[in-house]
Amino acid sequence: MLELNCIYDLYKRGADLYGAHPLYRFNKDKEEMVSVNYDEYMPFLQKMTLAFSQLVNKDEKVVVLGETSVQWITAYVSTVTAGGVIVPLDPGILEDEMVNFINLAEAKVVVYSKTFEKLFQERGNELKTVEMFVQTDKSSFTLTTEEAYEASRYTTFNNILALGEYLYANLGEEGFVLPEQDNEKLSILLFTSGTTGTSKGVMLCQKNICAVMKGIEPTLNVLTPDDAVMSVLPIHHTYEMSAGILAPMLYGCTINISDGIKYVAKNMKQFQPTIMTLVPLFAATLYKTIMKSVQKQGKEKTLKTGIKVSNFLLKLHVDLRKKLFAQVLEALGGRLKYFVVGGAALNPELVDSFKSLGIHISQGYGITECAPLISVIDLKDYNPSSCGKAIPGMQVMIDKEHPDDLTGEIVVKGDNVMLGYYNAPELTDEVLNNGWFRTGDYGYVDKRGYIYITGRKKNIIIASNGKNVFPEEIEEYISEISLVEEVVVVGRDEKRNGEISIVAVVVPNMDECEAQGLTDDEAIYNTLHERINEVNKKLVAYKHINQVEIRKEPFEKTAAKKIKRFLVK
Repeated sequence: MLELNCIYDLYKRGADLYGAHPLYRFNKDKEEMVSVNYDEYMPFLQKMTLAFSQLVNKDEKVVVLGETSVQWITAYVSTVTAGGVIVPLDPGILEDEMVNFINLAEAKVVVYSKTFEKLFQERGNELKTVEMFVQTDKSSFTLTTEEAYEASRYTTFNNILALGEYLYANLGEEGFVLPEQDNEKLSILLFTSGTTGTSKGVMLCQKNICAVMKGIEPTLNVLTPDDAVMSVLPIHHTYEMSAGILAPMLYGCTINISDGIKYVAKNMKQFQPTIMTLVPLFAATLYKTIMKSVQKQGKEKTLKTGIKVSNFLLKLHVDLRKKLFAQVLEALGGRLKYFVVGGAALNPELVDSFKSLGIHISQGYGITECAPLISVIDLKDYNPSSCGKAIPGMQVMIDKEHPDDLTGEIVVKGDNVMLGYYNAPELTDEVLNNGWFRTGDYGYVDKRGYIYITGRKKNIIIASNGKNVFPEEIEEYISEISLVEEVVVVGRDEKRNGEISIVAVVVPNMDECEAQGLTDDEAIYNTLHERINEVNKKLVAYKHINQVEIRKEPFEKTAAKKIKRFLVK
């Protein structure tokens, strides 16, 4: 089995095995392409590890915030290697949430992209524990610098590199010595979506990440150094960091960093990826884009005929997909072979559609608390309805309410299961017992070991982009509207295409409605709709209420007067 004790081992292994092969590629200012090899990245990582060893003591927190970049990745890895705790934040959350999370983590250093310069210049004084703000900038990226380090509360990534250069130059004959690695201590703190009142801080250690690397290695082992990844998903999510950034290094792949969502089509042609990690909505959007392009060219009938012919030939073990669909695949870079898809439910028809074009979708299942991987479809395997078999080292149990039930709650155990929730022992005890973690997801395992998800968590809505939406958070805002007596927020896939609508089901306060002169259903609905649109302005886009429904009868409740949410469809 793969030998990994810490994340640094993954980089050392990569440098030893793949040397001068490109590790990272990205565009400076979206024009000049920069390539960083496996072996030349190592001294850079070592210098930054030495620098962060000076900036933070063991267990002190470093927040990293911004778009995917080599600097972001390096801040993450060097902080952890130096003994600190990295706290990746979602760049899409509201500014108040960012400030709250940084204070909650008691961060000592904040590493951020240029996008957030104004925020930290204006609100830095609200962050009492932060001693240093470090700005990254893709356009000024360099592996070495001759600058002299200058201590300052507001500084740059290259200035921190200057500190590392100084320390590296004065190491002596022994050279760089890896700091002692405790792979079972808190190293990564991930806040789930929501306000600081409803979110949870997931505590991971390096052992968790290494367990995922060991587990994923045999499932993706058809990859070689000739394969190229293109990173497009937000890197703060442990799914992208583990599956899209760290795991490809096991096979010597090149990791290409996208310029952003707007530039995906251009970047695919430039970087020519062979594999990408996606959420279902992104995969569905790519397929729609392909089909729109085909329709524009008036070749829809030709494509459908080609697919029928190809599928028939595949049964005879004749594969002509590369030749038949060369023009379609060229728009995706010309070399694309695999998608690894996770984060939300995936339509099996989409798996079949991409297979017809010669692109294999490997669906996975995971949760942040498991760093995040629980199961995945082997790249050599095919099962469009399942999210795969448990990765090696992961035990899966179905906790059924009744022995005759087909499905039950998915409960898992393995070295990738989190340490617990940050400063929340009671919440931890609710989900962790003797190493077994209750996922809150429902499903079953067939006789061959394939896992099938039949229901998501009791309350959390999984948005189409894979993000978690906590209905309680939105309900708190809506409940402040005087016209609202009761409200339940639900997610619906009404078109059955994987696009989730967030719906507010409202029981109006009829006395208040009457007091405001709202006497008919239309007036009540229109006014509620206006007020809820005001609530949307307080929320990030993926949490917006898309529809409002009026309910005349109160919701059914338990003896404890809690709404039976599962009855609200």
